Amino acid sequence: MEKPSAATEQLVKLDSILDEYESSVGLPLYSADFHDPSVHKYMQMDRTSIEKLTLEECAEASLLLGSLSFHIQRSHNRELARVRWAETSMKSTTSGRENQYSGSWDSQYHQAIKDNDYTRKLLSIKKYAQQRADRLTYIASSIKNLADLFINLQKAKAGRRYE
Repeated sequence: MEKPSAATEQLVKLDSILDEYESSVGLPLYSADFHDPSVHKYMQMDRTSIEKLTLEECAEASLLLGSLSFHIQRSHNRELARVRWAETSMKSTTSGRENQYSGSWDSQYHQAIKDNDYTRKLLSIKKYAQQRADRLTYIASSIKNLADLFINLQKAKAGRRYE
């Protein structure tokens, strides 16, 4: 088994510190897996199936979709924290070393990153976390909108019950 790099070890420490912080503000322990696959049926329903749902099923759909939305937003936030940490770490590690390289400041900065094992690993972590964050951008709000649709449908159905 390959020994984790210093950058990876630092990332693990960062995640642990931020997990502890989230716990201190009342959030449950983070898990990368969303454990309720029944939410998928609500995300893939056609209009006819949605209209046939009972009040209770609309509430269940909204609750599950809201939970998934929260999970995805939290996952997105974790990746953004990693990106920011890697960027800040790369800047502080390369600070002052850029001048020994030629070219524009941007070119000097990237040369300084590539010339150091630690900053190369940080760049790799940053790229990976950024790709993951990019994949999750706007998904949480889209799922929350879907959850709201089920609540609105539930309210409309409840209103028709009393007419």
